[in-house]
Amino acid sequence: MKRWLPVVCLTAWLVIAASACGPKSPSTTTTNPSGPSPAAMLGPSGMHFATERVYMGDCAPAGSRGGCHSITFRADGTYRNMLYDAAIDGTYKVASQAGGTTVIMTASDPDMTQELALTEGGTKLGALVLKR
Repeated sequence: MKRWLPVVCLTAWLVIAASACGPKSPSTTTTNPSGPSPAAMLGPSGMHFATERVYMGDCAPAGSRGGCHSITFRADGTYRNMLYDAAIDGTYKVASQAGGTTVIMTASDPDMTQELALTEGGTKLGALVLKR
């Protein structure tokens, strides 16, 4: 009987370890990582965000002139695009097309019009990430 004790203990340990490492039961909670649809983010006009939204991008390296790339959209249809230490102001509109949703920004100089793709949940605008 004493010869089998180590085998029994080893077998019991393997069964316990296998059950602990086995497949987990599926989660019953659901989340929407993409966030709300673009239409839910828009105000009554359907062309501007309902609340202020700030998208952040890269920041200048330490020791340089500083600043980060950020775009702030306001509910009144205006925006401010901070390119590190330079600001560009203008108006914007959100447009949904067959290829997806875009934000069209027009600066005081119409030649500086810029169009960026907005992800389904509005968490990314081009390469910029939603901060708030």
